[in-house]
Amino acid sequence: MVGDWPKSRPLNAIRSIVFFGLLYLYLWLVVQPQLIYSCATITNFPVFYKGGPFLRDCLSYPGGVLRYVNALLPQFFYVPWAGALVITAQAWALCACTGWFLRALAVPGWRLLRFLPALVVLVPYARYSYHFPTITGALASLLFACLYVTVASRGMGIPSTGSGQALPVIRNSSARCRCHEVAAYLVLSVVSYVVSAAAFLPFALLCAIYEVLYRRRYIVGLACLLVAAVLPYAAGVLVFHVSLVNAYTDMLPLSWQFRDWAARRKMIEAVYVLYLFPMAVALIWGLGRAITAWWTSRKAEVQAQPVKKKAGAPGTKPRLGWLRAPALRWALESALLLALGAAVAVVSLDRSQKAMLAVHYYACHRMWPQVLRVARPCMDKYAVMNAVDRALYHTGRLNQDMFTYLQHPDALIFTGQDHALFYWHKLDTLIDLGLLNLAEKNFTECMEMFGEHPMILQRLALVNLAKGKVEAGRIYLEKLRQTLFFRGWAREYLKRSAADPTLAADAQIQQWRARALRTDSTAAFYAPEPMLQALVEQGGQNRMAFEYLMAWHLMNKRLDKFVKNLGRLREFGYTALPPLYQEAMLIYSTKYPVPLGDFSVNPEVQQRIKRFSDIFNRYGRNKEAAFSELAGNFAGSYFFYFIYTASPARQ
Repeated sequence: MVGDWPKSRPLNAIRSIVFFGLLYLYLWLVVQPQLIYSCATITNFPVFYKGGPFLRDCLSYPGGVLRYVNALLPQFFYVPWAGALVITAQAWALCACTGWFLRALAVPGWRLLRFLPALVVLVPYARYSYHFPTITGALASLLFACLYVTVASRGMGIPSTGSGQALPVIRNSSARCRCHEVAAYLVLSVVSYVVSAAAFLPFALLCAIYEVLYRRRYIVGLACLLVAAVLPYAAGVLVFHVSLVNAYTDMLPLSWQFRDWAARRKMIEAVYVLYLFPMAVALIWGLGRAITAWWTSRKAEVQAQPVKKKAGAPGTKPRLGWLRAPALRWALESALLLALGAAVAVVSLDRSQKAMLAVHYYACHRMWPQVLRVARPCMDKYAVMNAVDRALYHTGRLNQDMFTYLQHPDALIFTGQDHALFYWHKLDTLIDLGLLNLAEKNFTECMEMFGEHPMILQRLALVNLAKGKVEAGRIYLEKLRQTLFFRGWAREYLKRSAADPTLAADAQIQQWRARALRTDSTAAFYAPEPMLQALVEQGGQNRMAFEYLMAWHLMNKRLDKFVKNLGRLREFGYTALPPLYQEAMLIYSTKYPVPLGDFSVNPEVQQRIKRFSDIFNRYGRNKEAAFSELAGNFAGSYFFYFIYTASPARQ
């Protein structure tokens, strides 16, 4: 098909449109880039601010242009369709540059090989790791290599469009020509280093391979390597004043910025593949051509008379000639490509990580029905339990359906004592409860770990506004005003706080302010039970604190403490006993009297505990034997939890 290249352009365009269209839909609807943006575990997601100061700061380092682009484009992950478009464009650009480079080297099968980097790009995103900067670095190095091949080929009067014919071997070239190539390489090298920092080094290696194996210009190839060795020091250390390590590794996957962080090393192998793939293909094909040329020359020395085959003799008809039909070959190649893409998409998707990130994303955006919908596959994780309990409370179901989900008291509240900051939606619970000082401390630590992420800045702004620290809150709002997608929200709050520093008209701020714990205790700073008890006893109608305190006692099977707080039900607006409270009271009443006051237990609940006891006793109170029948009839009840869940003190 090489000779049919002009005729095959429409077919190849159709294949590319279908491939990248499907890739875009997969990224948008399945991978969902907004889950990556929420930064539950990604500690190197970039900060971006509008305006000159941020741009000047980026340009003060080698690779400043790429640094700015790598900060700007990932912000569009916030919008699912736009984030998918950015990733698809990145994959397409790699595909286009790879195809151009391989075609310039007359590599067979380049039309299919060029799609492989796009599939490699898909893998880290489907595994929910973040390598956008290094992938862009690989793209920059390949783009500059394509530019150099174009300049070098034109300088020697050799077509660089890859007509499919073997490139001529130039064993000797004039000094003027060599100077021309070295000068072109020097200019591109300086521009490449300024634009992409140490991602310039793969570009230099590609140029050296091209010169040595494809043009036999060993002096020019050696010059490429010498410049690669010296330029990072000359430009990076002496001009930009960066460290020696950063001068030679920044923007590369072997940088300490990735190597020293376990979370950032996830799927780093895919990035290495992107850098090494064009080099490996160029080396293999170049060495293959050299060996073939050597073998052909040796063979030519043997003056063997060629054997002519008779017309119609066996073996003169090419086998599988039907495969040479351009349309059929295109269809088979396209089917193979799409099948490989489908296999990569299915195998690479990390479904458990996606479920965890979806819970984090929906919890951060207070989308409670969605939290409960996606939480089931990963309910064994404490961060998910925390989000589910919060969603149940905000949907009015915590004291009804809490035990239909897996529970553990350690997941109810995260105080930050363990400094485990991944999935930081769990810290939003502190804000809702009124533990504002603790929330501010933990979100400040999050900012140290995750950077000035807009969603973290937003929470710090709200906490300070709720605490009445308006000026501190406005500092964070001013930061948010320079972002892409939070500037409207920040401007609105800046306007409100300027008009009324108390924010009396903001119901959410007033609610948090009313709930705020007014007497912090250093002795109980990280102890959930004393903090919840203090929130309940200080007044302010903190119903969430009350329900969380009762849930804490139920999960810990401290029914004595649970019963002591029943007298507060009217204080928090209860007109009837919630179902789980009734079940807990009936269990406690088998040993001790429970003052119900003007509340009553539903007869159906009394019948349920009787049926539960009958089944349990029928199996001789053997929990293992009775498990199947009790689970089928009473899963989600407090009766079942009380019998089958070990007390935390005994775990």
